[in-house]
Amino acid sequence: MKIHLDISKHCIETEAKRIYEESLGQYFKAPESKRPELEEKIEGLKNFLEYSDFKDLRSSHPVLAGSEGGKAVLHLLGGDLFEIEIGGIFYKPQKKLIR
Repeated sequence: MKIHLDISKHCIETEAKRIYEESLGQYFKAPESKRPELEEKIEGLKNFLEYSDFKDLRSSHPVLAGSEGGKAVLHLLGGDLFEIEIGGIFYKPQKKLIR
């Protein structure tokens, strides 16, 4: 699944949280036929937010930090696997260190 992120005004973590919250709200208003797609999106975003090292991501590209306006595409590959695409270049988020 692909999720388009507008990170022109804030970092990738803030945008992912915004879309996650928006999707949760849509889920309860959506007809039954739309819910499986929203469930996949919500679960993927939850995993992305839980497992990704956002400090590392923000330092890997100015667009991901929100310091340089832009857009990105989050590719949910299943489970805790993700890719972020910016202008045809792919970034694989590092996993958050669990202490």
